[in-house]
Amino acid sequence: MLILAVNPSSGKGRARALAHKAQLQFTEYGLKTLTIEGRDLNDFRDQLESAVRDHPVRAVIAFGGDGFIHEIIQHCTAHSLALGVIPCGTGNDFARSLNLYKLSLKDQVDLIAHENPKAVDLGLVDKSWFAAILSSGFDALVNERANAMRWPKGRMKYNFALLEKLFLLQTHRYRITMDDLVVDVDAVLITIANGSSYGGGMKVCPDATIDDGLFDIMILEKVSRIELIKVFPKVYFGKHVGHPAVSFHRCRSITIEGCGSAFADGEPISSLPLTARCVPDALLAWSA
Repeated sequence: MLILAVNPSSGKGRARALAHKAQLQFTEYGLKTLTIEGRDLNDFRDQLESAVRDHPVRAVIAFGGDGFIHEIIQHCTAHSLALGVIPCGTGNDFARSLNLYKLSLKDQVDLIAHENPKAVDLGLVDKSWFAAILSSGFDALVNERANAMRWPKGRMKYNFALLEKLFLLQTHRYRITMDDLVVDVDAVLITIANGSSYGGGMKVCPDATIDDGLFDIMILEKVSRIELIKVFPKVYFGKHVGHPAVSFHRCRSITIEGCGSAFADGEPISSLPLTARCVPDALLAWSA
C-alpha cells in the first residue's frame, strides 16, 4: 500500500488536487492507496502512525514542500518506508535534488509505479533527520523571520525577511570542526548541504549530491552589507563560487560551536552548538 500524505495548505490547495489525480492513476496501475490529511501536525502524525501500524505500507508519497518532507522523512526512517515526492511547495529543493521538479505528474506516478527507489543520504542532528540543507547564521535568521510573517505569501515572504535582516546584519565567531579539520572563523552564514540548493533553487553548494556520503559545506565569512548584497544574488546561479569570502569543504561530520540557531529544510532543528552527520543510504527515494 502507498500512503498519499497531503499538506492541504501547500500550493493553495494544489497538493490536494494533485493527490486526487495521482490516486486515480495509481488505482489504474492496480496499486492500493490511502490518503492522509491532518487537521494539524499532531493529527497528521497520529493518522500516519495508525496507517503504518494497521496496513502493509511500503512507501509514503509526499504532496507538499520541503518543510512537509522534513516531517515525512522522520516517519520513513523510523519505519523503513520508501519516499516518493510530488513537489507542491514554495521551494521544492529536495525534489530538485531528486531530479523530479520538472517532471509531469504522470511521469512522477509512472516512476513510482514502475521503478525501484534508490538509496540516498540524509543528514542527522541528534535524532532529527534533514533532507536538503541545514543553515546557521544570517539565513537561519531569515528563515525564522519568514516563518513568523503572515504576509506576503510564498517565496516573496523569504525575500521580505531577507531585506529586513540585511539591515540588521550580524557576524558571529564560530568554531567549526569538519571531520579532523578545525576552523575558527568570523562568519555571516554557514550552510551544511546534502542537496545542492535551498530557497527555491538557490545553488548554495552547486556540486553537492545526495548519494556521495558527504556533506558539502559553504562558509560565508565576514562581509559588509554592500558586499552581501552583491554576493547573495549570485547564489541563485551558483556564481558565488570563487568569491574571496566564500569557502567550500566536504566532510562526513560537522560540529558548529557558537551562538544562534539552525534551520533545516526551512524548519527549526537545533540551537548551537550542534553536530550533524551525513548518513549514507539512510532513505530509499524515487529519483529521475
